[in-house]
Amino acid sequence: MPRHSARRAALRAVLPVVPPVVSQVVLPFGLILGALSTAGCSKDPAPAAGTPLARLDGRVVLPADTFAGEGPVGAALDTTVNGRVLPLAEVPVQGFSSLLAVGDELLALQDNGLGTLANSADFPLRWYRLRPDWAAGAVTVTGTIELRDPDRQLPFPLAGAEQLRRDRRLSGADLDPEAMVAMDDGTFWLADEFGPSLVHVDAHGTLLDKPAYVAVPPALRSFARGSPYLRTPDHPDFRALRNDASRRDLANLPRSGGIEGLARSADGRLLYAAIEKGMLDDPDPARRVILEFEPARRGATGRGWFYRASAPGVSLSSLESDGSGGLLVLERDADEGRQAAIKRVYRVVPGQVEADGFLAKSLVCDLLAIADDRGLTRRQRGTVGLGERFSLPQVTPECLLVVDDSTLVVAIDNNYPFSAGRHAGRPDDSEIVRLRLAAPLETARAAVAAAPPAAPAR
Repeated sequence: MPRHSARRAALRAVLPVVPPVVSQVVLPFGLILGALSTAGCSKDPAPAAGTPLARLDGRVVLPADTFAGEGPVGAALDTTVNGRVLPLAEVPVQGFSSLLAVGDELLALQDNGLGTLANSADFPLRWYRLRPDWAAGAVTVTGTIELRDPDRQLPFPLAGAEQLRRDRRLSGADLDPEAMVAMDDGTFWLADEFGPSLVHVDAHGTLLDKPAYVAVPPALRSFARGSPYLRTPDHPDFRALRNDASRRDLANLPRSGGIEGLARSADGRLLYAAIEKGMLDDPDPARRVILEFEPARRGATGRGWFYRASAPGVSLSSLESDGSGGLLVLERDADEGRQAAIKRVYRVVPGQVEADGFLAKSLVCDLLAIADDRGLTRRQRGTVGLGERFSLPQVTPECLLVVDDSTLVVAIDNNYPFSAGRHAGRPDDSEIVRLRLAAPLETARAAVAAAPPAAPAR
């Protein structure tokens, strides 16, 4: 049995299913549903203008106004965004930050909620179980798991709303889960962006250990502002500080700049974590870091590698193992709609570096240049990226899943209700697309293999 299939079978055997209560509001404009086509590949560092690199093979859409459970959420906000009035009366199913395959279904990890620690204290942390219907272009929520800390593993008082705290349920003011990997024993490791840290949970979402915080790589200690750990302004060390300027002064990473991608080695002995943004004092604004962890020891191995982003403002939004020793890295800029310029998947191999000491990377596909030559979507007035030249113009394509050597699945974090990349003024739906690679991943492997191995950044 292929290693990806074996892992999914193991997940099916241990995962509980909690049926959700889900409601959907269909707007007068209707639903943008379509099927997809596939993705192509290139060895070039950047895609050639006007050259589609991908072909669509499937697309499912969960409407933006999909809810599961009573609110209110967003009580710290009093505003209207893209036609939606906050606070919200129900909990939106949104913000997918990581995907795992479980047979024909998907686990979708939700991020902290409304985007910041300050505005998400009433947002419950969850992952969802989804059943995509690729033929119909729709997806159904079939289960919900909430994160909890009954044994008080977190080294700080819970900061969520009272109705969450009394049951030790975690909120978006406690953690910001941005990535998730499944282990062979049925447990999961989550990447928390607030610390940043790694968090170990069981199949029911219960924290099993104290968070593992992330040491600064020795090669970057001169930029660490005196801290042995990577720290964003939302690190637990700063929670007692009332002045946000003081938190920012002490942090060595920007807010929302911690671990955004997490992948496991094929044998499960190692984890790889992608730090989304560069250190605040690093004079190289395009330098990012991929770090190696050993989950059995709950700590870093001391190995890590520099990764050069395509531009200084580009984030690393997802990391996934290709099953053969390589890692797929999803890069994105901070723009959406017609202004979006960089939404790409690259492949790297830990230890395979260029002459400048940065990981050698090979382009796998460009998410802004996907050929829909089968006519699975149709151009619509005012809508970006549908039709023969399909794209993912949303600000945060954030979930990357390898199905096999020629197939990827990518999902959008729709940042409900704030992002409107597909249609200006309309909250983005949660889109999940299946891409069939014109050239299999082994093509990218051959390109990266040409780079010489080198010592990791220490």
